[in-house]
Amino acid sequence: MDDRLLAIFRAEAGERLDQMVQTLLAVEVGDGDAESVRELFRHAHSLKGTAGMVGLQSIGTVAGAVEDLLSEARATGDLDAALVGPLLEVTDAIRGAMDGAPLEPEPVVERLRAAEARARGEGGDDAGPAGSAPDAQRTTEIVPIAPPAGTSVATSPPPPARRRTRTLRVAAERVDELLDVAGQAVVGMRRFEHLAGPDIDERVRDELQTGEGLMITLQEAALRLRTLPLSSIVGPFPRAVRDIAMQEGKEAELELVGVDAQLDRVILDGLSDLIVHLLRNAVSHGIEPPDEREAAGKARQGRIVLSADTSGSGVVIGVGDDGRGVARELCERASTPAELADLLSAPGFSTADHVGDLSGRGVGLDAVRRDAEALGGTLLVESAPGRGSEFTLRMPTTLAVLGLLLVERAGQVFGLPLVVLEEVVEAECIVSLGDRVAVELRGEAVQLVDLADLLSMPPATAPATGPVLIVSALNRRVAVRIDRLVGEQEAVVKPLGAVLANVPGYLGATVLDDGSIGLIVDARHVVRAASALAATAPRPALTAAAGGTSGGDVEATVLVVDDQHTVRELQRTILTGAGYFVVTARDGREALDVLDREPDVRLVLTDIEMPVLDGFGLLLQLRDDPRWSALPVVVVSSRGDEADRRRGAEAGADAYVDKSEFDQRTLLEIVERLVIR
Repeated sequence: MDDRLLAIFRAEAGERLDQMVQTLLAVEVGDGDAESVRELFRHAHSLKGTAGMVGLQSIGTVAGAVEDLLSEARATGDLDAALVGPLLEVTDAIRGAMDGAPLEPEPVVERLRAAEARARGEGGDDAGPAGSAPDAQRTTEIVPIAPPAGTSVATSPPPPARRRTRTLRVAAERVDELLDVAGQAVVGMRRFEHLAGPDIDERVRDELQTGEGLMITLQEAALRLRTLPLSSIVGPFPRAVRDIAMQEGKEAELELVGVDAQLDRVILDGLSDLIVHLLRNAVSHGIEPPDEREAAGKARQGRIVLSADTSGSGVVIGVGDDGRGVARELCERASTPAELADLLSAPGFSTADHVGDLSGRGVGLDAVRRDAEALGGTLLVESAPGRGSEFTLRMPTTLAVLGLLLVERAGQVFGLPLVVLEEVVEAECIVSLGDRVAVELRGEAVQLVDLADLLSMPPATAPATGPVLIVSALNRRVAVRIDRLVGEQEAVVKPLGAVLANVPGYLGATVLDDGSIGLIVDARHVVRAASALAATAPRPALTAAAGGTSGGDVEATVLVVDDQHTVRELQRTILTGAGYFVVTARDGREALDVLDREPDVRLVLTDIEMPVLDGFGLLLQLRDDPRWSALPVVVVSSRGDEADRRRGAEAGADAYVDKSEFDQRTLLEIVERLVIR
């Protein structure tokens, strides 16, 4: 069978099974109606037909047995709640078979018929649980059994009937390609408008702005294709809560609020396991046993709420319960939700009296926090002893396009994701704390650090006045000093490539409106580097151009030669920020032409592998020309083996920098040494 058709079947069948589970759980607590039963029948009928068409006969046989069982209930409009458990087990078996687990139809069908006979009061042999589906239970790792009295899983009121819409299944790679092209189109329009300058004809400017608006609309449409609602992954969660409550002998209700919030599918893929873990903890270590709840004046049935709300450029996802809460002594040790999250997510920490299949409240939260941070999010915890807890995941909406605040420090422009920016304050708020400085923010002293220090830039004089960014990441706040605010921009994130792949501190790069490359700063690196700087003495400040001058006030000119635009721009921004004047060329032949026009070039940075004339060829021609025979040349290449280094030295290179070991400060030290020699 065609793999493409099988993939389509699995996707459609998975949606039908999710809807069947949701309907069965509603029937179990008395919220079902005649339409619910008819909907179950239609799903079973469709599964039977499509499974047969793609050659999955075992699934078709089991789905047909479900259809037979539901045929009478469809006629009466009433489904016996005693059949909910067996039918749920059948959905598990089908889901497992779709994922490759073995499925023997006969035992499953026989057990389903036996359950139907018992529900009718016809007796029959005792039958064990329906055919198992280990893969279908992977979210809870529990074998489902009949629920105890009072256990229920409720969702928000069912939405009104919706008009059926047509859907088109597209490979994720194609959506990402469309988003990338759309982002580049936006940048291209902005770059063209920048190059046109302020004096262009008004009609031309209007057309450019119209074109840019259309490109932005295209980018937003492509981004919407990449995002999905949180509801697309919550289907298994009610069943997970039900199963955990059954094993724990508790009564629990799950409420879903705001799950139509949109998130990047990459984030959703990683978010499912995090939420299931929080739900598991809420049932196992938040919700008390029914008798204990009654004694405390609570309803026997515990309440768990999974909520989502769009906030700025991110989504806030909460898992709250009305259970026993975190121990009072632990709450008293933490003054903020971030500190309580730190305490509970310390590796190996547990609030449980014993360790079992469902471990203590804190066990595993370190993995939840680590995985959330890897997706660009944070974990916060609030708790009221005896009244419940709220675990909050603050996640970005997407990882493909970021809202950035563009800032400048020491002549370089950087982007900082808006989602990690709390606010911007003025430098007048700075206070001294011994030999350290901080920003006083509503009575709290927030450590102040210089962006130049965090990113290992050349020493530069810190501005006495101006904006200070309050950045929040890893449950910590840091105040970051910059020179000025440049503006905001929606940016398509690009990987850094070989040049800066091993340099910490950056999420990626983006093309700015003027066509230059801007590095996107990783807020997690900001916080970690700030902690490291707190343990060291501050370095003395020097003038911004000190590293780039040759002993006077005239900027030294550096020629950067590389066939990759991104690499040229990255090196240009680094050198310009250090006070150098930079000219660029795409290959060795173009570099020789630039040298003819720019006789004041003091140093050349060149790649090796380039079209027309490579780096070795450029070196040989420079050394054969009396005008350039003494010109310092630094090779910056991904070819870093000993043979290439030796060949570069023989051709006359003064220094060799391996791109895989690229370090901004080391490069600037080499350039400064060669320029002023």
